[in-house]
Order: sequence, then C-alpha cells, then structure tokens
Amino acid sequence: MLAEATSDTSGDETTWTWTLPEHFPTGKYLRVTVDGGTLTQGGNALAWNEHGYYEIALDAGALTLSP
Repeated sequence: MLAEATSDTSGDETTWTWTLPEHFPTGKYLRVTVDGGTLTQGGNALAWNEHGYYEIALDAGALTLSP
C-alpha cells in the first residue's frame, strides 16, 4: 500500500501522499526512522519516540520531511 505512495519535492521538503483502501481500519500507525530532519503531518511536527522512531498516522494520508 505505501509502496504506491507518491512523493513531491519542493525546495528542501519532500511530501509523500497516499490513499488508504476503502475498508482500511482507522487509527493505525506506522513506525518510521529518518537520518535527520523534521517529520510533520497536518502541519504539526511529530514527536520522536524515546525508543528511536516516529509514529505516523496512516489516516492522515500525507507525511512531510523537512531539514
């Protein structure tokens, strides 16, 4: 599903967008790591988890990485 996400780069920011299948359950998250930068969803910076990852909300349908 996320392998089909599209990306768009504008300046130093990259935004990935996706569409969930019609009957996909709500409230699901994906754990991700990055080598640097800030991840945001809906204009809000995501909090770094003390275990070394971010949790992105799949319902949001978009994720942005900026330096």
